[in-house]
Amino acid sequence: MLNRRRFLMNTAAASAAGLAGLHLTPAFAEGAPQIQIFVPAAPGGGWDQTGRTMDQVLRSEKLISGSQITNVGGAGGTVGLPQFISQWNGKGNSLMVAGMVMVGAIIANKAANNLTQVTPIARLTGEFEALVVPAESPFKTAADFVAALKADSTKVPVAGGSAGGSDHILFGLIAKTVGVPATNLSYVPFAGGGEALSALLGNQVAAGISGFGEFSEQVKAGALR
Repeated sequence: MLNRRRFLMNTAAASAAGLAGLHLTPAFAEGAPQIQIFVPAAPGGGWDQTGRTMDQVLRSEKLISGSQITNVGGAGGTVGLPQFISQWNGKGNSLMVAGMVMVGAIIANKAANNLTQVTPIARLTGEFEALVVPAESPFKTAADFVAALKADSTKVPVAGGSAGGSDHILFGLIAKTVGVPATNLSYVPFAGGGEALSALLGNQVAAGISGFGEFSEQVKAGALR
């Protein structure tokens, strides 16, 4: 298991030898000249980064001659999922990149389609969820953040992925643990990690929650804490 940052930085992890363990469909095994990578999220986020890294590695290892990446964002992947199921069904050269956010989003959005309608190929990444704030935030500790939530949670907007996803759930669990009603929270969902990051860097929200890999570069640069 790799966290997303290590997966994206260490492309050797997806070398030809590593890909042999993915139980590829016959279309791949026979050397299909083209593949299609479907990302049910907006460009710039973790799923998109993972899909594009896979594409780069497959090309560099000469396992494919070409590819097409399709982004369909919205509602934690539940906008793109039915499109992938209905339009790409039976296409052995097609892969979808998704993650845990979609599980909660399917429930929250009462989606007509679910993950039993697709075939799991491989679990590629796993990472910690992180709570971050802009560098100039008055919140210096988690205790400061909690104190502000207790004082008036409506004044502590938190950016994250789509409603019902793991980011949203973590925010709700933090609130529940300290006795703040989840219905009073100000959660600002975004279709992609890039949009959430922009809101954080622009001080449009008080904090952000996502996989650490989404924030690591900005934390390292000192723009987020």
